[in-house]
Amino acid sequence: MMIKDFIFKNKKIIIILILLFLIAFVIRAEAVTIGGVNSIDKSYYEDQNGLPYFSEIDSYYNLRMTQDFLNHGYLGDTKLKGDNWDLHSNFPPGSSAEYPPLISYLTSFIYKLANLFFNVNLETIAFWLAPFIASLAVIPSFFIVRRITNDYGGIAAALLIGLAPAYFSHTFAGFYDTDMFIVLIPLVIVLFFSLSVLHNESRKKIIFAILAAIFMFLFALSWDGWWYMFYIITFSTFVYLVLNKFLLDFNEKTTEKNRLINCFDKHPDLYVLLIFSILSLILIGLFMGLFELLSSLIDPISVNQLQNNLQASGYPNIYLSISELRIPSLTDIVVGVGGLVPFFFGIFGLFGLIWKFKVLKTTKEYQNQDNQKINRSNDNLSKTKKINYSDKQIKDYLFYLLLLSIWIILTAFAVTKGFRFIETFLVPMAISAGIFVGFIVNFVDKLFSKSSYQFVIMAVIIAIVAFAPLANDCLDLSEIVPGTDDSVMSSLQWINNNTSNDTIITSWWDLGHLFAYDADRPVTVDGSAQNSPRSYWIGKALLTDNETLSVGILRMLAANGESTSLILNNYTHNTTQSVDILNNILGLNKTQAITTLTTKYGFNLQQAQSIVNYTHPDDPVPQDLITSSNMVNQSGWWWTYFGSWNFSTGNGTKYQYYTSKMNITTTNNQTILMDNNGVVAQINGSNMMAGIARNNVVINNNSVLNEILAELETGDDKLLIEPHKLIFSVNNKTTERIVSNSGQYSILIINNPDKTYTSVIMNKELEDSIFTRLYFENGYGLTHFNYLYGQYGVKVWGVN
Repeated sequence: MMIKDFIFKNKKIIIILILLFLIAFVIRAEAVTIGGVNSIDKSYYEDQNGLPYFSEIDSYYNLRMTQDFLNHGYLGDTKLKGDNWDLHSNFPPGSSAEYPPLISYLTSFIYKLANLFFNVNLETIAFWLAPFIASLAVIPSFFIVRRITNDYGGIAAALLIGLAPAYFSHTFAGFYDTDMFIVLIPLVIVLFFSLSVLHNESRKKIIFAILAAIFMFLFALSWDGWWYMFYIITFSTFVYLVLNKFLLDFNEKTTEKNRLINCFDKHPDLYVLLIFSILSLILIGLFMGLFELLSSLIDPISVNQLQNNLQASGYPNIYLSISELRIPSLTDIVVGVGGLVPFFFGIFGLFGLIWKFKVLKTTKEYQNQDNQKINRSNDNLSKTKKINYSDKQIKDYLFYLLLLSIWIILTAFAVTKGFRFIETFLVPMAISAGIFVGFIVNFVDKLFSKSSYQFVIMAVIIAIVAFAPLANDCLDLSEIVPGTDDSVMSSLQWINNNTSNDTIITSWWDLGHLFAYDADRPVTVDGSAQNSPRSYWIGKALLTDNETLSVGILRMLAANGESTSLILNNYTHNTTQSVDILNNILGLNKTQAITTLTTKYGFNLQQAQSIVNYTHPDDPVPQDLITSSNMVNQSGWWWTYFGSWNFSTGNGTKYQYYTSKMNITTTNNQTILMDNNGVVAQINGSNMMAGIARNNVVINNNSVLNEILAELETGDDKLLIEPHKLIFSVNNKTTERIVSNSGQYSILIINNPDKTYTSVIMNKELEDSIFTRLYFENGYGLTHFNYLYGQYGVKVWGVN
């Protein structure tokens, strides 16, 4: 009966919350249609159950950690000195699995609960978890703003939170990562803590403070960056307590000295802050240990180091290649928040709070003056009844003003350090924008007496506020493509079924989590350990034209990871020299390497033998190298950038491939090939000529085409750019010739088994690279790489 009474009494709010949740959830659920893929190809991006593959590769790391937890009760594969240890990542020797566990705990709980009633696999639970959890964020945001304004303000804030593009793009269906908690839990913390500070009843203040501390603990379980919210809450509340005493002491007359001494004396909000702070730190400390707690609390220092070009080790900072860690533009920030209207409404909300606070404070001061006059004259009692603003209302506005101001300022600073922090910035901006919408209601109320007019006007305003973020979300939906496809998954299953369990997979780091999860094999590098010397060495192994050097690098990594380079540094104390030594000995056999170390670099025999024990293992570990299309396309040039790293100047060079299908025409028994990148080729029997059309050349008629074909014969270089090297690959055989010594680009023409042609324009530095020869030329002429398995866009090679 009590539940029925509660529902009936609050049916309006319940209906609003249900609708807000559905709006946020439905737009996220639409990602299941994978709008960035045409309907014909959708099945290529779906598993055997018809569920799309995950859009974010980190999802597969979280899946593996969750599977570990379900299998043996802790994250990772084993325990090492009491710590969770992952033998699939960064192997050898593996990496710590001391990872925020809330995502695994929650997924495991829902998985086991669901399977009490249905037969649901883990991937399905993970696929739908983020849209459900993220959509819950509309609830605390609604109540936070509603408490200080009205329903309209709460609805606006909830919609801006639920639809914010920066949050949506990390929490739609198929994005299984910790981002789902980064907005929701801080909102719950702020809701409970604000209720604790602003409530009058002591018992409830304590209860809400405890609840806020519990959710701060859950935040620490969900994300390593939990500390930012702890600092914002404690600092803003401290400032609030100080200003509360200095600015809002309307009645008590004390000297400035006494005012400072008695600043927090017998102030109940001080105890709220202490309960929250101490309980939060105790809970977090009990879970992660004192040392880890202290390390987390000084993490803000490391935020400033994200954009450094070099690590302390002298190797390149691989984080520079991660889009979420690049510095966003102002446009990126505005779009991430939801557009110009939400952004400016967020700013106006702060000014609105300042204005409201000043109005109430001034009114209260006048009220006190009137009360003093009334006490003296004992008349005009009715006047005080007309001015009834309470101290509590003024304190409410001061608390929200300080909290949001500090929250916005600190997260705005964080945004200058990386794109990923837009998610933290949008939260206070959306709350502030909702408050501004709530203030607008007061003006509308004065202009229009009829409630129906007020409703229509506010509905239009809320629609305007929500339009831009909703439009951006729809645009994102139309571009969603899963992070993998059937070809990659088939290749990984082949590895799982046909290689020994000690086989190590090496590739560029961005698909490492997927490889470790689906092939169930350790990987040399992945998204949790990419910022290490390994990334340079893998890039070097792919970029070099020296096959023995490439194989030497891969064997070294599979046997000892980056230990070799770090140990060599103990001798040289110079990273540049250590890298130079390794590049000169890894392509040699063991005897030659020892000779080089002793004669060229001055090591004694014992030191040289100790080094080559790491660089030239006697029993190489079984290793598969994966080359795939993602290394050609959007992330392609990063491995070339770091693989070409100059340790003296501290930078690399970006090289790129440009691939295209070619159109085929036949004229006078000659085959003419053209593509969208400007490549024009002419095949006459076994003879081929090709060039790249200059930017101002438009091949729109036979006359221009004939001029180009004539230029291929004469080499006049007016309409076409001559390549440095022209390479022709057919039936797994490759022929090549130098065309122009001054050319900066080379052209590769591939005659595919289905008789179609593919063109590849590349920087000349890539023409003989190991990656080019493996991926595009099918390993032609290489002796240390054994072709094992392949599907469209992916090839698996055994390293011999």
